[in-house]
Amino acid sequence: MILYPLILTLAMLAPELTDTQKSDLEITLGSVSQTKSGYLTVLGPKERAHRKSGTHQDASLQFRYRGPSKQTSKLASGEVVRQIGLKMRAKNSCNLLYVMWRIEPVEQIVVTVKSNPGHSSHSDCGARGYTTIAKISLEEVGITARTHSAHRMRARVEEENGNFQCIVDVDDKTVWSGSLETRVVAPINGPVGFRSDNGSFIFKLFVDDESR
Repeated sequence: MILYPLILTLAMLAPELTDTQKSDLEITLGSVSQTKSGYLTVLGPKERAHRKSGTHQDASLQFRYRGPSKQTSKLASGEVVRQIGLKMRAKNSCNLLYVMWRIEPVEQIVVTVKSNPGHSSHSDCGARGYTTIAKISLEEVGITARTHSAHRMRARVEEENGNFQCIVDVDDKTVWSGSLETRVVAPINGPVGFRSDNGSFIFKLFVDDESR
């Protein structure tokens, strides 16, 4: 695998954030590897991980999609999606905010809250408690990860006077900002993480230490 073009591209994109190493992650599903040059990689149908500490409200995922995984896993709905994204305010696997770059079947950013008060493990909540907040088409703005080029997705959660807002940037352009329901989001807080489904990805996960 030739990494040099990816390294140069991501170096130009990288903000002044803290780079996540594999040793910083708690891997809860699947397998995550790290290259000698420090890039995280996933190959399987389902990978889930989050940082072991911190409650960062600003995170950036810089990645290159390398194609479908060899094995395929369906969502609980029966749908097959290929995606990678951020887990924000991840209190546990039942209560968190997802900001996902969905590549297939339709290329879009999908913002979703999973809320299951009183539950903490997947065996408790399964696929229940999802509320989709926004779907932002990337095809309409001419951005695609299908060409295997490097991209950056950044998500921020801001709070002011008890009101929460999420802002999503793609390749340094804001593609969406919207309100989050306070009663749902306020009790949910925890580390940043990532999730991938049915794709091969090489990436870096950055967090802003000032947003602890």
